[in-house]
Amino acid sequence: MVIVRESAHIIPMLNRLLLMRHAKSSWAEEGLSDHERPLNKRGKRAAIAMGQALTARGFAPDQIWSSDSKRTRETAMHLIREIPGAQGIEFIPEFYHASARNVLEVCAQRGEPEKPTMLLGHNPGWGELHHHFTGQYHNYPTGACTVLERAGDGPWLSPDNWTFKDLILPRELE
Repeated sequence: MVIVRESAHIIPMLNRLLLMRHAKSSWAEEGLSDHERPLNKRGKRAAIAMGQALTARGFAPDQIWSSDSKRTRETAMHLIREIPGAQGIEFIPEFYHASARNVLEVCAQRGEPEKPTMLLGHNPGWGELHHHFTGQYHNYPTGACTVLERAGDGPWLSPDNWTFKDLILPRELE
């Protein structure tokens, strides 16, 4: 007698979520719109250091969903250069100065990613996202990165399904 067992179809589930505010931007060029402000030297160094720290600590994302502002694009590019095996960056215009609620709505529409993902954007929305997922208020400075790990198998945007692992601040990396 032969018993045939159906293999269970396993649906990949996001196991790590990172929230990061863009690195320090420059105000040096007059006449630039807020959307077009680049990183300053300190911001570039911080983004590189954050990419290295995330990799060294085993928290590096496979992909980044980022606001499309110049400072977030530059932050993402510096990060991805430091993260071996990172899959890429998607620029999402709706993340530009979005509230946490708006970010969650955009993410819900996009659907749950299968690989460790970073959401990269601006305050106050990213500080609000940190609070949404951790229940903690924090003065969320430029370059701050919250690391969350999956703790449940419910809806991916529910704070009940995540455990706070780390809050990495650029000033700690200098």
